Amino acid sequence: MNCSTPHKNHTLSFHKGEETIDANLPVVEGIKTINDVQSVGFEWQPISVPSLIDGFAIYRMQKDQTYRRVGMVKNPLATHYYDEGLTPQTQYYYKIATIGKNGGVSNMSQAISVNTSYINPVESVFASQEGPKEVKIFWSPHPNPSISRYIIQREGPDGKFSNIGVVKNRLYVEYFDKNLPDGQEHRYRVIAESFEGAKSLPSAVVVGRTKAVPRDLSNVQASTDLTRKIKLTWSPSEQSDVVDYRIYAADHADGKFRSIAETKNTNYTDLVDLDGVQRFYKVVAVDKYGLEGAMPAGAISGMTLPRPTTPVITKGTIEDGRAIIQWQSIQDGRVKDYAVYRFDGNSNSQPLRFGNILNTQFIDKNMVSGRKYRYQVVSVDADGLESRPSKEVELRLDR
Repeated sequence: MNCSTPHKNHTLSFHKGEETIDANLPVVEGIKTINDVQSVGFEWQPISVPSLIDGFAIYRMQKDQTYRRVGMVKNPLATHYYDEGLTPQTQYYYKIATIGKNGGVSNMSQAISVNTSYINPVESVFASQEGPKEVKIFWSPHPNPSISRYIIQREGPDGKFSNIGVVKNRLYVEYFDKNLPDGQEHRYRVIAESFEGAKSLPSAVVVGRTKAVPRDLSNVQASTDLTRKIKLTWSPSEQSDVVDYRIYAADHADGKFRSIAETKNTNYTDLVDLDGVQRFYKVVAVDKYGLEGAMPAGAISGMTLPRPTTPVITKGTIEDGRAIIQWQSIQDGRVKDYAVYRFDGNSNSQPLRFGNILNTQFIDKNMVSGRKYRYQVVSVDADGLESRPSKEVELRLDR
């Protein structure tokens, strides 16, 4: 259609007063329309005597409102006009009148009902089900070449959809919703938008899910019978994507747990290097994406072996030039033998150790007359762990 230069509705001032009707002016007839999403085009029959008029006035009304002048064409030969900036999927009513030389207007044309159209919704929208802390939303490219971008929306707790992202190309058809909680569902929809800002109908709603963290481990146990170390064991995870296990430890059940190790095995030995120490542990699975299982509410208690029972010396004398040390027998299956430490009078000297004593008596035949000796007894278990030393016995050989 060949159009004279029209005045768009957004550049015109509306007439607030009543129009002056001139019944002698020609009436516009044969109006046809072409509807778009946010605009409508008009065509009408030429006026038979154009010299009687100066142009045309266009009036618009929405439901339950009144007609208002929204445009004017200052050319008596014009037969076309367009109105834009309309709301998609909305009904409007239009009338057109001619404008006389004195500014009056003709009787209105018949009312024309116009329904703006819409952009079809985006199709084939999908959402991922196993993304780590994210959901991938993807869809088919919109067939309408006027589409400039896509708006991605997510449903909130109140049931309302809000914008979370924009993809700025008709052929770029994916979006990642990131930093989401683990193991949760989210509802999405996609809206296409044209270069003119017209939006499509919303797509069908799709449900995406983030990957759940690995499940809790079972049969987690910690040893209580090892010397200066605690061994942890657990059953392997039944989930195929679990690749590691992370161990946390604390000195108290309600203390702050810190990561001390990561292993692919189903056991770990914590080298504590202290005797009779209790520690608390939590073990979690880690999957191939680095997602870590939830920290267990309770902790597993482990403990290193305490030292064996300390012997009690019952006798320490000099007889026939020999030192005789005796002590009570310890009724503890852990104790395999005893050892005696002999210190010379010098307190800084290194003691001599006499080990592998199976009974409860030690006889020292190698004493120097006039020198003081101090003796201590310890019990020893199968791993060589010694008890704390007994009280000292000090003896001196005088000849």
